[in-house]
Parts: sequence; structure tokens; C-alpha cells
Amino acid sequence: MMAAEGLIIQSVLSRLPGASVELAAFGVAIGIAFIVESPIIMLLSASTAYVKSAHSYRIVRKLAFILSVGVTLVMAALLLPPLYHWLSSTLLALPAGVSRRVYMCIAALLLWPGAIGVRRFYQGILISAQMSRAIAFGTTFRLGTILLGSGALLLWWQTATNGATIGAALLSVAVTIEMLATWLMARPAVRRIKRQASGSDSLTLRRLFALYVPLGLTSVITMGMGPVLTAFMARFPEAIASLAVFPVVDGFVFQFRSPSFAYQEVAIAFFGRVGIENRRIAQVGYGIALISTIALGCIVLSPFSAFVYGTFPYQLDRWLIPLAVTATAVLLPLPMANAVYSIERARLIAMHRTNAVTYSTVIEAGGTIAVLALLAAIGTQLVGIYAVSIAITAGKILASLYLLALGSRYRSRRAWESAA
Repeated sequence: MMAAEGLIIQSVLSRLPGASVELAAFGVAIGIAFIVESPIIMLLSASTAYVKSAHSYRIVRKLAFILSVGVTLVMAALLLPPLYHWLSSTLLALPAGVSRRVYMCIAALLLWPGAIGVRRFYQGILISAQMSRAIAFGTTFRLGTILLGSGALLLWWQTATNGATIGAALLSVAVTIEMLATWLMARPAVRRIKRQASGSDSLTLRRLFALYVPLGLTSVITMGMGPVLTAFMARFPEAIASLAVFPVVDGFVFQFRSPSFAYQEVAIAFFGRVGIENRRIAQVGYGIALISTIALGCIVLSPFSAFVYGTFPYQLDRWLIPLAVTATAVLLPLPMANAVYSIERARLIAMHRTNAVTYSTVIEAGGTIAVLALLAAIGTQLVGIYAVSIAITAGKILASLYLLALGSRYRSRRAWESAA
């Protein structure tokens, strides 16, 4: 459902005047917002794994609030004209028309990262309490807000020339509503946690920082790739077309990657209870990813892909459809690679081996940048979105292979220790 919100907003923007520029601005602004929010992304995993008693609840909550305030201040700093000019003109080399719209989108997304941080903290508590249905219920408030706002935009503001800004504002309002709903639904679980004695729970803020910093760096590196990809696309052929199509393709493919993303916290909870050697946890995750891959393949390898991008849910200009379809085909391995990524990262987090999680992300980012740099160095005339799609797929596969090898080594070591 969370992945669907991007699809809905992009679908609306593709039907408004100046669709290519609006889609490009929305995609760039969301990429920047993702970087700003990246330090709080792993609060969901941290809350799931480390909140065990009243004591650890207070420690993790303090970290969550510190990070949420921090990312909000960073988002506000980006609105300072000198800093934004450097970001948009020097670093990202955005066309002037796109740059102006991106600035307004960032202003509309000001409260978005902080609200997500608080929400993810309480969602982790709901997962630990086996109340994951409440998370889905909270997300319906978010998605419902997006649907209502998008419907109003299509019905009453069809001539709007600032569709990207309205879409960004919708995201902020929707996430804030979801945060409040999640906080309310988590209150019974919080009360139960507060009644639990600390016992052997000796978590300190310093220890939590030591565990969380590698996880936070993982998200920072991952989200930081957004502007890097934007910068490369702006320098390859068909820059505007690539910037317009990429967020659409990325959002559509994410529909099929999202089940594996969601599975990470489930795997963390169960690895912590039944042990990291349990094979059923991985089998279920790979089964989910296989279904997602087959579904995506059936769409992208059939004429239905042209309908998806050209008619419903998207309505891209006719000349953009082949770009979107080809890029989606290149990204086809991602759902399965994401399953490996989520399952093995969950295993490492459950073992408190968070440094290895960061190493995997460095390998992914490094592989992606290396492929793009190579393509740029040889003077390829690949369209930007093709080059980026190839690089993303290569980087994700490299990181997944590393995690598989590392997970196999840890499982073998545990088996040897048990036998001894």
C-alpha cells in the first residue's frame, strides 16, 4: 500500500499539463527527501529488534525523537537559497524549469521525514507485539488521503501548473495522519512494554548508537544514491525524458519489490525467536519474491506493459513508453535480489552484526557507481535511464551475492559450534 501511493501520484501527474517536467521535479524532490530521511529508515528494524522492556523502550524512543528532529532541521536547511542553488545547479545540474519546481516540492515535504521517523519507531513495536495488521490499517489512512487528494486534483485542478508541489504536499499530510494513527494503535503495546521489568536488559544509548550507526549509514548510502543517479541521468542522452520516466519505472517496479522489503522486519522478529539457522524463514521470503518476479515478468514481457505505461495507471507520452518498458525489463531481477538482501540483512541484525549490513550497502553503491562511471568513461550513447537501470541491477546483484556468502559462513559456524 505504501508503494501504491507513488504510483497514484505519478499517475495523476502524467495527466496534468507539462507532465514531463512535473514528473521529473517530483522524482528529484522525492529523491532528495529520501536522502534526508535516510538516518531514520532503520528505526523500524531497531525498534523491532531492540525494544524488549520499559528500559530499552525509553532508550530507543529517545534515539527516534533525536533523529526525527534532526532530519526535519536538515530539510529546512535545504530551503536556504545559497545551499539549494549549489545543490540544484552545481551538484545535480538540473534544468532551470525543473529546479524551481523541485524547490517548492521540498518546502511541501518539510515535515515528511520527521513524521516517518516517529511512525517507524511505533511500527517496530507493533511488529514485536505481533500486531502487524494494525500497521496495514494505519497505512489505509495514508493511502486514503492520497486517493482523496489525487481525485480532487484530477476533478477540480486539472489545469494546475504546480502538480508536483500538490503531490508532495499530499504525501506530507498523508504520512502525518498515518503517524498519528500508528501512535494511537501502538499505545496498548507500549503499556505492556512499560510493565515489563528491565531484568537483564542493559541497553544504553551509547550501545544503541554503536548498533544503529551502521544501520543508519546503510540507509544514508542507499538514499544518497538518488541524487547520484539523477546527476548521471542529467549528463547522459535524453536527460529530461530519463528524469521524467525514471520515478515512474522505479515506482512501478517497487510494487513488486515491496513484499521483500516488508519481509525484513518479519524475518528479524522470527530469527530472534527461533534462531538464525531456521530455513523456513528464508523459504517463505524466497517464495514471495518468486511470485513477485513472475508477476512482473508477465507484465513487462507482454503487450500489457504498453497499456500500463501508456493508458492505466500511467499515461505517459507515446514516445516515453518504450523507454519505460525497456528499463523495467532491465530491472526484472530486482525482486529476487531484494529477497536475498532482506533475509540476509535480517539475519545479521538479529545477530547484532550491523557492520556487515553497511558493508553490503557499500558494495551495492560502489558497484552501481562503478558501472555508471565506466559507461560514462567509454562515451556510451545509452539513454540515461537505460544506463542507470543496468547499473542498479548490477549493484544489487553484487551486494546480494556478498550477503549470501556471508550468511552461509555464519550458518556454518553456528552449526559447527552446536556440534562441538
